[in-house]
Amino acid sequence: MNVDTMRSVDRFLGVPLCWISGVWMQFLRRTSPPPNLNTVQRVVVIKFFGIGSILLTTPMLAALRSRNPDVHIMYLTFDHNREVLSKLTENVTPLTISTSSLLSFLLDTVRAIRILRKFSAEIVFDLEFFSKFSTLLSALAGSPYRTGFELPARWRRWNISHPVRLDHSMHVTGVFLAHVQQFGREHLNTPIHVECLPPTRGERSSLERVLGNFGDISDVITININAGSTSLDRRWAPERFAEAVRELAHTDSCRVFFFTGSPRERDYVTRVVTLLSSLGARVVNIAGEFSFGELVALLEQSSLLITNDSGPMHVASALQTPVVALFGPETPQFYGPLGPSVLVYRELSCSPCLNVYNAKLFRCPYQARCMKEISVSEVVQAAERVLQQPVLQIS
Repeated sequence: MNVDTMRSVDRFLGVPLCWISGVWMQFLRRTSPPPNLNTVQRVVVIKFFGIGSILLTTPMLAALRSRNPDVHIMYLTFDHNREVLSKLTENVTPLTISTSSLLSFLLDTVRAIRILRKFSAEIVFDLEFFSKFSTLLSALAGSPYRTGFELPARWRRWNISHPVRLDHSMHVTGVFLAHVQQFGREHLNTPIHVECLPPTRGERSSLERVLGNFGDISDVITININAGSTSLDRRWAPERFAEAVRELAHTDSCRVFFFTGSPRERDYVTRVVTLLSSLGARVVNIAGEFSFGELVALLEQSSLLITNDSGPMHVASALQTPVVALFGPETPQFYGPLGPSVLVYRELSCSPCLNVYNAKLFRCPYQARCMKEISVSEVVQAAERVLQQPVLQIS
């Protein structure tokens, strides 16, 4: 199933089902005090969408483990995130739902509900932003305590025992941590550190074989021209990426550029790489070619990642690889990289226009002016600044 189909199912089928489960939850409401996280044995964390968002839940997972190192965490997500989840943190049990077809989705959902009920978690942390599907699964998991982001709608409120206010003035990692705070008397002083487990020896060896074809390399520069499937307005013009690469290649003839993307983005990436045919083998299209682990190995070895607001941005940031990140419809205050970075953000009066309340489906009446006003020269200057002085403070 594609994202649009899942959104339609979530909207039109999810609301009535959440009403039904919400009414039932009112009958089962408990008045006993919430459990102490120091003694909780089993919890479920739900996050379906966004490689970057899943990565940014790791500080919350660390906070749970700091309270109780023996807590058993089951992480519910979609099946295409399984490899991503394996790179985030150890000792987490993945539970995945297939999205390859409507039938497999329904069958896997029923299977997941059975597993969740058998698991008998004391707390379910629903980290999705107002998803009816995650709300329903949270209710059906059989846990007496369920967190979720607060929304003035009964279908949502009746299914949540501990609502969490969504504060856009803080980074999303802090928003996720607020779920844990619902069950702690003291304030969480956990340092926010986004975790990404290092690549395996095999993944590093695979990358070394690729890099070995280039001889002398001064810089490995990774380019991510994609911004996920939720909003094309988050993309900087691909022709401008090509122009920026030309300038960076002209400055240093030993620089190699890798263009990344998922298998379904390969055609889009190929059209951009074709514009750089004059650079020959120095430009490599790896969209759909690398596994997630190999991408982690590439980002670990990269001197720089130039990217739209995207999942690879957060992977590179977690690896402490410097990032030049281009923002427009979304604000870096809420979703920016936490590692060494230079942020290119116009902060126009209409920005940010994408948020979880409009499901990031807002169509810009100004033709994404916030992205179009980002010039090639300022991106190139930011990249050269990073390459000449790779240890940066967050900006």
